[in-house]
Amino acid sequence: MNFSNQEIELARSLRQRGIPWEPEAGNYVYDLTGFCKQKSPFQERVYFILNYPYFMRNVGGVDRFKEIMLWLPTWENLRDLLRVHGISDQQVSLHLAETQAIENGTERLALYQLAEATFTSQETPIHSSNRESLQR
Repeated sequence: MNFSNQEIELARSLRQRGIPWEPEAGNYVYDLTGFCKQKSPFQERVYFILNYPYFMRNVGGVDRFKEIMLWLPTWENLRDLLRVHGISDQQVSLHLAETQAIENGTERLALYQLAEATFTSQETPIHSSNRESLQR
């Protein structure tokens, strides 16, 4: 798994906006402090939580882990997060089409952008293709 610099910055923005997250096995994280001394098998400072108890014990608990690690949501994590916050599958589909994310191979980035817009406004983003129907 490789996360772009833009995705990592959007993950920072989501964190600042209070995105809910409880660490669990299967999460990707970015080591903000350089705590992990072992080289990452993915990209610099990006790790996969495989052995949850090991990570929590070495870091000093969940609260400390959440301080020094940045959650990097996957495509599936982002879809779940958007659904929980009222963004329908149709809205996601429209956003992906409008941003030409599928054609450009940037679907996950587009989902990060949609999540960031959702958390910034705390309202459902209005896409150009569905503005008219919302105004009727």
